[in-house]
Amino acid sequence: MKLIISIILLLASFTTVSAESILRKVQSRGYFTHIEGAFTAGTTGLGFDVGFPLQEWGRLRIGGVWRPRGHYSDEYAVHINDEDQWGQFGALMSIFVGVQPEKYVEMEGKSSMNNFKLLVDFFPIKKHRNFHVTVGFFLGNSNFVEAMNTSIGSNTVAAIKSYNTLLQKAIIGEDIDFSVLGLKLSQDGTEKIYQKLMDMGEVTIPLGERTDANGNKTVVNAIINDKDVIEITAKVNSFKPYIGAGYELPITKDKRTKIGIDAGILIWGGKPKVEAFEGLSNVAGHNTEGYLKSADKYPVYPEASIRISQCLW
Repeated sequence: MKLIISIILLLASFTTVSAESILRKVQSRGYFTHIEGAFTAGTTGLGFDVGFPLQEWGRLRIGGVWRPRGHYSDEYAVHINDEDQWGQFGALMSIFVGVQPEKYVEMEGKSSMNNFKLLVDFFPIKKHRNFHVTVGFFLGNSNFVEAMNTSIGSNTVAAIKSYNTLLQKAIIGEDIDFSVLGLKLSQDGTEKIYQKLMDMGEVTIPLGERTDANGNKTVVNAIINDKDVIEITAKVNSFKPYIGAGYELPITKDKRTKIGIDAGILIWGGKPKVEAFEGLSNVAGHNTEGYLKSADKYPVYPEASIRISQCLW
């Protein structure tokens, strides 16, 4: 037992000596000669990083950034082929599902951006190390924006799904069991209801328009999932390259505390992909407000931040 403990202590001391030896060699070449800690605040959120010098030509920064969730709400109009039939649609839904639908469905969205970041600053002017050019990457969540209908609109969404389900059965001639509603209808009465459903047509919730590769536009309607919910997501790449520049100045006599600004772009790798529940993408239209509308426009995300750093040792 004593022999084992002695071997462990010997290995530990050898590892410590080796690590210290390697660190001294690295520092003798101008790398990692000191460490600075920094807090940041900007368009990508609140963050921190730890900086290490890379000789005289650069600096390595490793950290993270978190943006508080942003919230927005929007209303989408319910579309029916003939507005004059809205009252009949509402009455029909009141009978079949006990719900009087509204003419608008409220959607509530939230945006979030949480990223690990690794950046390398280059000092192109040796005598003026205040200015730097930066390259690197951010790595984080891919769901940039998520939206779904609110509880206020859930009854309308459920009514629309129920109505469209009845319509599809009417179109293919599938039997609808009205007895669960306490109704006993003749064949003629059933056919009249089928015909009425087909005359009214499908009830939809247009989200906007989708443009294909040929420039053709089609209306994109919300798709209601199995939980009677409309879900929309704007996705970006998890890996986001960064290019930018910055400038910093000391704010204390010993020059250990500095304040700086950084500005650049996160490259998303194309416009964010806006998806509805079953993969509808590239959605943009007059109804697509807030983050969903702005997210679909830009293939890059602007980054501008203030950085306050302190030399730790």
